[in-house]
Amino acid sequence: MKRRKFISKTTLSTIGIISLWSFDKEIFNNPNIKITLTPWSLIRSGYGGIDPLNIDLLDFPQVAKSLGFDHIDHEMFHFPPNLDQHYINSINNAMELAGVKSAIMLTGGKGDIGDKDPKKRKDAIATYMYWIDIASKLNCKAVRNVCGDYITIPHQEKLNYAIEGVRKLGKYAASKGLDLLIENHNGYSSDPNWMIALMKGVNLKNVGILGDFTNWILERNPDTFYPDPYKGFKLLGPYIRAISAKSESFDKKGEETTTDFKRMFSILKGAPDFTYAGVEFFGNTISRNQGSINTRKLIEKVLSES
Repeated sequence: MKRRKFISKTTLSTIGIISLWSFDKEIFNNPNIKITLTPWSLIRSGYGGIDPLNIDLLDFPQVAKSLGFDHIDHEMFHFPPNLDQHYINSINNAMELAGVKSAIMLTGGKGDIGDKDPKKRKDAIATYMYWIDIASKLNCKAVRNVCGDYITIPHQEKLNYAIEGVRKLGKYAASKGLDLLIENHNGYSSDPNWMIALMKGVNLKNVGILGDFTNWILERNPDTFYPDPYKGFKLLGPYIRAISAKSESFDKKGEETTTDFKRMFSILKGAPDFTYAGVEFFGNTISRNQGSINTRKLIEKVLSES
């Protein structure tokens, strides 16, 4: 694979990272909150797709470090097909050289672990077991998955299938020492009460929620949103272990214009297991590098002021 270099000239000395280890325990129950960079912030195509930045996955750890991140997430769609141990070793070596660590493996989109069809559900679970194995080899702490984002069967019926699928996948993740995090990802999963019922039904210590700031579409055509995302986060808080801090644009003061980060992070004080704050910049009006830096700085700011 030809490696294309896109290493930012931004240095750690000019970024001014705020040490998260200094946070008072009274601010958050977990004082060691880690800010991670999600690949989609910089790489917006799947493997083999055309992306104008052309960042090679093996360069991503160094790019992330140059933007001020010590932890990175991974996205299954960015990996090459026929993944082998040599490539996994190459990624681990790249992370070691850059001085960054793995956080979460983001999976989903290749089958539904809550599918009504038993065979499809079984096949989806097998697919994500494979990615749990990859996540383990990359020293990730958790795997993210989705279910309930397509409304094709009644609420309770979908919940029953999702509980079965999430429990099976969660048990496998536990055998590898990993958490399984289900994301609010539209559809039933954007109904906090449905997600809470899912967590209670699964009832595994290593299963929790990855809360996304903006995925709140309950129905399509026309789009119908959960009315209050801040209330949604408050309800999900006891189960949230990681977040996707989505960002798109910023005002002159560095505040994100679509989500009140200060309010969101204040709500997250009620999330005792919250550990990973994932930067997911998807805007286009400024560079992806700058958007990622702005989001990181904003998270650091609201954490220090909480």
